[in-house]
Amino acid sequence: MNMYKFLLLLLFVNAKVIDASICLTRFVPDQIRLTFAGKNGVSVGWHSYACPFIIVSPYLIPTVFYGFSPTALTFTSINQKSYVYNTQNIFKTSWFYNVELLNLQPSTVYYYKIAASNYVSASNILSFISPPTLGDQSRAVNIATDGDLSVDGLIGALTNGVCLFEQALKALQKILPSVDFFLHHGDICYADDSPLLLFGKDYEETMDYCQMAMMNITSTRFYMITVLTYSKITNKS
Repeated sequence: MNMYKFLLLLLFVNAKVIDASICLTRFVPDQIRLTFAGKNGVSVGWHSYACPFIIVSPYLIPTVFYGFSPTALTFTSINQKSYVYNTQNIFKTSWFYNVELLNLQPSTVYYYKIAASNYVSASNILSFISPPTLGDQSRAVNIATDGDLSVDGLIGALTNGVCLFEQALKALQKILPSVDFFLHHGDICYADDSPLLLFGKDYEETMDYCQMAMMNITSTRFYMITVLTYSKITNKS
C-alpha cells in the first residue's frame, strides 16, 4: 500500500468515528419538491449530501415547520424514514427525505421551511397553495402538462441541438405564476445513453443537475409524474 492510499484510508477511518455533527462543509436542502399526500395533505421531499467520508444520514429526524404566515411557522411534521443512494461515492453520499403535512385546510396558502440538522442548514421559507376540496368549483385549477423533459448528453446535443432542457425549463418557469399543478408525461432527466459525455457527469450527477434546475418549480407547485409510456409498453416500470 503506497503512502497516498494509506493516508486516504486513515482519513476515512478517522472520519467514521467523528460525530456526524462535525463537518467542515455546510450543506443546504436541495431538490425540494411537492406532491399530493391523500385528500388534504402535501408531501415535502428533498435531498442532501452527507459529509464526505460519513455515510450516516445528516438528519436524525427529518422535520418541516409550516404555518399560515412566513413569520409564524407554528406547525411541525416529522418523518423518521430516510433513503440513501450512491453509497459507492464516499465524497457525496446522497440522502432523500419525505415529510407529509396532513389535515391541511383546502385552497389555503401555507408557508414551510425544512429544519436545520447537524451540518445541513435550514431551507429558505417557501410556500404553496393546498389542494382544493373535491368538487370545489369556486376557482379554476390550472394544470400544465409536459413530457420527456430530460437532460441531453453529447449524442442528444449533437442530434437535437444544445440546451433543449434549459430552454424548456425557462418556458415552464414563464408560466409558473398561472399554474397550480404540473403533470409530467414520459421520461424525466435522462434523454440519451451518453451521460458520461455530458460535462463528465454520470447518471447520478445528471439526475442531481436536473432536479436542482427544476427546484424553482417543484418547491412551490405540485409536480406529479405519470407512468412512462415506454416503460408501460415494455414492462420495464
